[in-house]
Amino acid sequence: MGRRGLSRAVKRAPTPPEAIQRYIRFWLFEDELASCGQALPPIDALNLFGRQGPMELEVGCGTGEFLCALASSHPDCLYLGVDPSTQSVLFGARLAFEARLDNILFIRGPMNALYMHLRPGVFRQAYMHFPDPYVRNRGTHKMMNASFLAHLAYALAPGGRFSFVSDHEALFAEALALVESLPDDWQRTHPERFLMGYEPPLKSRYQLKWERWQVEPRRFEVQVLPRRRTLWTASSP
Repeated sequence: MGRRGLSRAVKRAPTPPEAIQRYIRFWLFEDELASCGQALPPIDALNLFGRQGPMELEVGCGTGEFLCALASSHPDCLYLGVDPSTQSVLFGARLAFEARLDNILFIRGPMNALYMHLRPGVFRQAYMHFPDPYVRNRGTHKMMNASFLAHLAYALAPGGRFSFVSDHEALFAEALALVESLPDDWQRTHPERFLMGYEPPLKSRYQLKWERWQVEPRRFEVQVLPRRRTLWTASSP
């Protein structure tokens, strides 16, 4: 069973309406078009959470186990998860509701649709863990690509970090080569070229699946160089 199969296999217990209202923001192309790009507020702590504070982002958050675990462990930080799967973010909202978290939100939509809503320097950390390696457009990965890295660099605070984890050897090599091709923008936070294995506070269903198959994930973490935020010229793909 692949990643999409795992998402479809999520137990379809109903998500309470109050959980949906509290924890999910839905991005819809029709609303975006009708509102000339104003369907969502600017993505920053004050607009999303109504208060200031450090904020972290997970791109492709899936069913939200990892992000909810972070939010529970670090109540002083605000967490935003983005995923295009309605079923997945409904599950994540239910987890957050059951844990009574007040520092997490999910946006149901593709990450590249949110680029125009990003604000500079709002995130201290971003994560992309176990992305689907087969989501591509003309050979380019739809999530992990040069445009994404440029927009992320813009949205990260100076020195902000980006963690990438994958069980898929070819996608990981592609992502690592992409980051290494931008030495003026990113630098690794570890001396090794990449790291083997990953022990987060709570493992996602995807990671547990690959570990049952004895597939060890690979990881790298990079931080954005301060001058990158002043050189942002990326456009959405």
